Amino acid sequence: MAKIDVYLRSIEKFGAAGAVLTSGQPITLRFPAGDRNATQVVGHDALVQLVREIAPAQAVELIEAGRPARFEYESAGFRYACTVSPKPGLWQLAIDGAAVAPAAPAPAPRAPRAQTPPPADGELAIERGQYADETGTTAAAVSSGSALLDAITHAARGQRASDVYLAAGGAALVRANGELRALERGGLDADMISRELGVVAPAEVRAAWNEHGTGTFTYGDGMGRVRVTLSRDHHGPGVALRLLVGEPPALDRLGLPREVAPWLDQRGLLLIAGAAGSGKTTMLAAMVKALGERARRVVAIEDPIELVHPGPWISQRAVGDHVASVAAGVAAAMREGADAIVIGTVAQPADAAAVIDAVAAGYLVLVTVGAAAPHALSHLVALAPVEQRDRAKSVVERGFLGSVASVVEGQNRRFEVVTRPD
Repeated sequence: MAKIDVYLRSIEKFGAAGAVLTSGQPITLRFPAGDRNATQVVGHDALVQLVREIAPAQAVELIEAGRPARFEYESAGFRYACTVSPKPGLWQLAIDGAAVAPAAPAPAPRAPRAQTPPPADGELAIERGQYADETGTTAAAVSSGSALLDAITHAARGQRASDVYLAAGGAALVRANGELRALERGGLDADMISRELGVVAPAEVRAAWNEHGTGTFTYGDGMGRVRVTLSRDHHGPGVALRLLVGEPPALDRLGLPREVAPWLDQRGLLLIAGAAGSGKTTMLAAMVKALGERARRVVAIEDPIELVHPGPWISQRAVGDHVASVAAGVAAAMREGADAIVIGTVAQPADAAAVIDAVAAGYLVLVTVGAAAPHALSHLVALAPVEQRDRAKSVVERGFLGSVASVVEGQNRRFEVVTRPD
């Protein structure tokens, strides 16, 4: 049995659509509602050996030359599409079983194969979260694992809300078109909130919530992605849910001003600005998707990963899980020679300093900033370490491509753009 077969059996066991294996990183299982990491990490040498074992000679030649290759692999009556993206010391193998029809003659419909489990020493263990119930099987009727949370977020999405707030002793509140109002549902108590959030939250986030009173993660509710910020106050447990789209939208669907798209073909600093809930996450995701479609190698440093990008061109790395910090993630992306570096949040002076270094080195750098477009550049400079601010100002002014912000006014939306002076 080929080494890859262990992973294919695990894909089937968990009902995943595919998997992504990246050198030195946790294996990612891909589900319709979003991705989920397994607890195992695949080493670079092991991944190279795995690929060479199954790839046709022509594909191996391309990979050895540092070029992407796509081929098909058949296992247990099913064909899988395999895409390998090689970089020095960093290979990525994307496995997709959904897009390739089974080889003829057609086998029976796919089902978990309890009679042929993966070997004990190679079986994947998925991190607990929105895809599994207490037995480890995929929930069919409830997308997240919590019927209550799904009912609340689905109702909020029906009201075109951007946020949902849950607190002990009160009704769920939703923010729609900038206005906050109660959702027409009964009140929530502390035990109910703790229980339902405990179902979908990863173990390490639950531990942080219990020990420190805060935690952040994302999950899928069947209609899109949800970013969760956990808290505690004098009432007890609380949570803020940011409602996100299910998958990154096409850039041309956003109605951005025409001067924005060409920035993606240049090198320099691009700022996605705006207030909380204005759509920065969606706008950034659309830009990242566009870069991937242009076959650009993108490394995104996020805390946490919110909208998941399929395909081999985009590497998404969560702070704390895949990189120690934003600064460490940016440094690694520069060493890898990424075409574009994306930073979801710049909160610390070291983060801002890393952004300045990447811009100075000539990378395309995309950053979200919680400020209006005209003030986004000065806001970023102010985050830099005091002793580096003169350099930071000089670097970003020379490398500044522009900033764009989505401004919500009632039920209307407009874009505010600032470009580099000629």
